This record gives sequence, structure tokens and C-alpha cells, in this order.
Amino acid sequence: MTGIQQLIVAVIIVFVIAFVITMIVLNTHAKKIIDTNSKLVENQNAMLEQNKLQEYELEKRINQLEEQLKYSDVDEIMLLQKQTQQHREHIELTANMNDEELMAWVDQEMDERQLFTDTHLTLKTLATALGLTQKRLGALFKNNEKYNSLGDYLNEKRFLYACRLLREKPNWTIEAVGKEAGFGGRRTFQMEVKRRLGITPLQYRQGMGSGINQDTPQQTSD
Repeated sequence: MTGIQQLIVAVIIVFVIAFVITMIVLNTHAKKIIDTNSKLVENQNAMLEQNKLQEYELEKRINQLEEQLKYSDVDEIMLLQKQTQQHREHIELTANMNDEELMAWVDQEMDERQLFTDTHLTLKTLATALGLTQKRLGALFKNNEKYNSLGDYLNEKRFLYACRLLREKPNWTIEAVGKEAGFGGRRTFQMEVKRRLGITPLQYRQGMGSGINQDTPQQTSD
């Protein structure tokens, strides 16, 4: 075989190898796209299913309220009509929200109503308070990148609120601050602050250098 023939064979082999590599890359890329699209479809279907469940639960509540109208006096009728309208508006507000929008709405409700201060708050009771299904609320926290669970979310809300109280209520006891923020006990509160800041609540307060607030209910005893 001459040198030219060898060169031609080498070029052909290079082209074949390049073609095979290109096909492998394209096939891998196509597979990733298919997998991504499949996950998007699954997530969309799951969201639609959650919306249906939420609408069903809230519509059931509305039907109950409308049934009560038949046996109520004028004032009660007006109140129930208002509640019914609010439930209808709530369905329209949350049913079409994506996870990011719904999380922002839940966050706003938690802050405005300070729901996190309830020591015994659970996924079920929170879902009821927010007018959401337990399944959708659970999925919301499960899919959230920042919080691994409802417990993590509540701990952060309680921690931030407790730090605010430590600053604004300098003559409240540490125990009173933790309880007001929703922590189960003083030790739980102290451990959470220590974990996040590396210092105790008392050390945090002392570092503030703030004065005594005269209109608070308890004197410092730490």
C-alpha cells in the first residue's frame, strides 16, 4: 500500500471515528432532553393533581358554608356569604400558582399572621390555616431548595423572630422570648441559637448593648 493510500485510509478512519463520537454525543444529549421533558411533564401533572385536590377541599368547605345559610339569621348569613366569597377568591388565588409564587404567598401569610409562633403547629394544622391541602403544602416544602422540611422552615422563622424579640424586649426572660417565638422550651431555643450563631441567646442580647424597655411584662432573670 502506497503512502497516499495509507493517508486516505487514515483520513477515512478519522472521519468514521469523528462520526461515531458525534452520534454518541448527540444521542446522549437527546436522551438528557427527553429525560428533562419527562420530568417537566411529571411535575406539571403533579401540580395539576394538587390543584384539583385543593379545589375539591375548598369547594367542599364552600358547600358546607352555603348549606349553613339555610339555617342562619341575617347577621350570620352575611358573615357566611363573606366567608364563602373569600374561599372562592382563595381558590382562584392559589390554584394557578407555581411553587415559587405559592411559597412567597405562604411566607407572607406566616409573617403577617405569625403562625409559626404556635408551638404545636403541624403540616396538617398549617394547611388548614392556609386553606391548602396537606398534600400540596407537603410537596411545596419537599421540592423547596432552601428548606428540607416544614420543621427547618419553622425553626428559621422562629429563630429570626426570637432574635428580634431579644433586641426589642431586653427585659424579657430568655425562656419568655423562646416561648413567644414558638420554641418548645428554653433548651430548644438555646440550642437553635447556638447552632446558628455560635453563642447563646443571653450572649447575643448582651452583645446588643441595648437599654431596658419599661413596657415589657417580665424582668430579666438570666
